[in-house]
Amino acid sequence: MDLLLAWVLLLLALLSLLVVGIRSRRGRLPENRPIPAFDLLPTELGKSAESGAPLLFALGSGGIGGERTLTSVAALETLDGLTDAAVAYGAPPVVAVGDPTLMVLAEDALRRAWVRRGTPERYDPTRVRFIGVHPAVYAAGVADLVAHERVHASVLIGSFEEEAVFVTHAAEGLQRFQSAAVDRPSSAGALFGAHTMLAVGEELYAGPAQVVRAPRFLSSLRTQDFLRFAVLGLLLLIVLGVL
Repeated sequence: MDLLLAWVLLLLALLSLLVVGIRSRRGRLPENRPIPAFDLLPTELGKSAESGAPLLFALGSGGIGGERTLTSVAALETLDGLTDAAVAYGAPPVVAVGDPTLMVLAEDALRRAWVRRGTPERYDPTRVRFIGVHPAVYAAGVADLVAHERVHASVLIGSFEEEAVFVTHAAEGLQRFQSAAVDRPSSAGALFGAHTMLAVGEELYAGPAQVVRAPRFLSSLRTQDFLRFAVLGLLLLIVLGVL
């Protein structure tokens, strides 16, 4: 029975991707549900360009190749989706990472943005900062950046522990806009009372779709929403004894 349900969900996912993909090619892009943690970022990016102060992206302590790989990839895709506009505005972001693999990929995201603009010589690798591997050290280092560097707003997206509250506390003291998308219940609980736009759990993986609006991301997000309801329906049928 478990194997059968797994196959049913897989077929539903493939069917959903196929249908949404066809509709996207015809120019009928699906509408996203509101997620303020991401929806407000383009506006804040415009304000950043006006003020001349960059956005600070903190991509967490996760890395590539471990159990938090998907979280880190979603964070990098969201960063990549905003970097082109930030570079075009002349306000490339400052990126803080807590894992060496993230540092290499974040540097590449910024470098490619300048290359696409036709000005690769303006790429500045010092915009990406490696803070420290330990979550507490990383959070304290990012909080110090928020407190002592001229940034317009802070965006926390990726793998964080409860120490992330250090960063939001520093931003609150300066009355700066802040947004957070985290994957762990411990970090979500710590940030829940903070004055920040918060995305929790699977909402983190909606970041690329909300920011980039590319058909492949929108199709994936719509399929995730569809599967969520499909799983709930199957669980209901099991509880009722139908399955």
